[in-house]
Amino acid sequence: MRSSPNNSPRGPSSMQSRYGNRLSQRGMLSLLMLLASIGALGFALLGGAKLILDIFGAGLMNSLNGMSTKVLVVGLAYGVGWIAGMIAIRVYGNLVLPFIINFLIWGCLIGVCALYVLILQRLYRQAYDLPHYVAYLMIMAAGLGAMVGLHLIIEDHDLRPLSIPLLIICMIQLGLIVFRYVFAAGNPAYLWADLLFFFLMAAFSYLMLAHIGLLKPLRTQIRNYFDRNSKVIRTEN
Repeated sequence: MRSSPNNSPRGPSSMQSRYGNRLSQRGMLSLLMLLASIGALGFALLGGAKLILDIFGAGLMNSLNGMSTKVLVVGLAYGVGWIAGMIAIRVYGNLVLPFIINFLIWGCLIGVCALYVLILQRLYRQAYDLPHYVAYLMIMAAGLGAMVGLHLIIEDHDLRPLSIPLLIICMIQLGLIVFRYVFAAGNPAYLWADLLFFFLMAAFSYLMLAHIGLLKPLRTQIRNYFDRNSKVIRTEN
């Protein structure tokens, strides 16, 4: 008696097609998240670099027009890229994006070091007012925050190697402070600004080097969230 087509067991080819489609769909979504993350983070970093160049080039007061809008859209692009990167790596297990994010982290470090040197030149000349000084602090905080945010995307990423260039520049700043106020007779009214900037950067660099786990609670929360929700987010067919 001939078996009905509806009751016939599925052959290996049909099972392979079924699972092959599932893997193809997940791979396509992983690629989509990869492209979204790289694109959004690239836009954010380019936009942030343009804002900083405008502040140092055209001047702070000339760059204030529309600054809040510019900061908002740059932050939005960074947030979209950060979330897409998290989904690509922690949900779809993308193996390419961590290498790209690692290069972006080192690119952020190079940019932060370059900014640090530019700010040191202005601090040494003592030709700035309080608004410019606050802008320098905010610029450095934004650059370091962007670097740490990228660091959180990658599991078990180590910040200690990144602290070495910052510590070297901190020592250069300390030498400039000694030379400016001992040998070059600098204005003592600017000393508090030099010391505050130095101690903030030295403390941040030391925390990176010490690796004492200040970011561990945040990493744990992120890991637990994706462990609970990755099956819901991830497609199964």
